[in-house]
Amino acid sequence: MCISRQNIIYKPHDCVPLPPPDFNSFYYKGNRKYINPSSVIPVDDDEFDRIQQQHIIYYNVWKNHFSAPVNELLKTEGTKVLDVGCGPAMWILEMASLYPKSRFTGVDIVPTYPIHTKPLNVEFLQANIIKNGLPYEDNTFDYVFCRLVNFSYTIKDWKVVINEICRVCKIGGYVEFMEKDVKFDIKNEYTKKVFSRFIKNLQKRNIEPIISLKIEQYIKETNNFPVINHEKRDVPTGEWGDNENDTFKIGKNNNGIIKWGAENIKNIMIEDGDYDEKEWNPIVNNFMKELDENHIYDNIHRIFAKKETEIKEVCECRECKPPQSSRQLDHLSSTGLFFKFKYQRFKKFIKNIA
Repeated sequence: MCISRQNIIYKPHDCVPLPPPDFNSFYYKGNRKYINPSSVIPVDDDEFDRIQQQHIIYYNVWKNHFSAPVNELLKTEGTKVLDVGCGPAMWILEMASLYPKSRFTGVDIVPTYPIHTKPLNVEFLQANIIKNGLPYEDNTFDYVFCRLVNFSYTIKDWKVVINEICRVCKIGGYVEFMEKDVKFDIKNEYTKKVFSRFIKNLQKRNIEPIISLKIEQYIKETNNFPVINHEKRDVPTGEWGDNENDTFKIGKNNNGIIKWGAENIKNIMIEDGDYDEKEWNPIVNNFMKELDENHIYDNIHRIFAKKETEIKEVCECRECKPPQSSRQLDHLSSTGLFFKFKYQRFKKFIKNIA
């Protein structure tokens, strides 16, 4: 899939003023604010409060902010870190405080990040990755991080996002993703049907519920990351567990976070799904009760890999792929596409030798 890249390419923290955020880019539905009409999750204060709580829960699950072996790298002066889909920037702001020698850049499609109050080693940029790609040169960042954005991307979008993340990562650098799979080991037959119905509604929107394996697959397909590491944690979903590892507290809070998330996607599921407003809350309450009483675990995944090579994907689209026969050449010449094809090839040649 070809991306219509922006002409403007930025260099992280090069003292050039970045473009101001566009606050008119939000979409409003009812009393909630979204990225666009097809969004599932809102991007308003209530959702940000939920994300903050979720951030704390997952820190306590992992006992750290990342899994890639980049601790020493982040202590090095001038290390460049990119957070893709940074949202309200909880992760990046904490990381910037912990690693003051590194330079952090957060990008998102809408400006939900801090505009004025931020550490000196943090900058933010509004960018539409799906439409224009990441506005950085190849091999720019030492470490690229992306987390909890699955409901923001279709499965087709994910391919673009991962290719872009892998492209801007330096050789010798790391990429890391942290995502939940929408998967629960449910025993009750009625609850299974309810959950299956929810999954089908996600799939109607081209959202992939089991995204962790797809992330691993798409990284592998770039051919530049020979070893891909995949770690998983099981997270309690109710008031059970042992106090020694705080899983009792984690489970209690995680139950609340899941229910809170269900409330925040309620409007979209009722308007665009096959749910009736009166049935949504009882369905969610019964589902949460099932998770708690049957000690069913939630899950969180981290996938990380080191970039070892720079093998660029050959584009197979009509404009980039060379014609295979004299008949195709005649067709291209007669329609004027031949010259456009030659121009595209010339631009790529100039870029490669520049």
